[in-house]
Amino acid sequence: MQTPQPIVAIASDDALLRSLAFALGVEGYAVQPCGSWQAARDLIPRSACVIVDVDICRKEVEARKALLEPENRIVMLTDGMPQPDVAATIRLIPKPLDGSDIVAGVRHFDRART
Repeated sequence: MQTPQPIVAIASDDALLRSLAFALGVEGYAVQPCGSWQAARDLIPRSACVIVDVDICRKEVEARKALLEPENRIVMLTDGMPQPDVAATIRLIPKPLDGSDIVAGVRHFDRART
């Protein structure tokens, strides 16, 4: 059996990172938590996808630029009302989070499990 690629989770909130790691760990995913896009940059190319909190995109220019790069697979945790996905490479999930929504967002990009 092939080992699934890790999921990179980027958020400044440690509790959010722990929650993501738990929800995805139950489903067999390995999560690499990072507190900034800069810290995650080298991990992203080897990941199944990136989960990023919208606050990181607000604070970090590099994160906002990455949203436009077609090779990135991003699950963005947003504030407010559900929104349609903006691109094939980005899935938007509104907060407050539901574990099943996170798993569905990750599975959309996880080629090893589809």
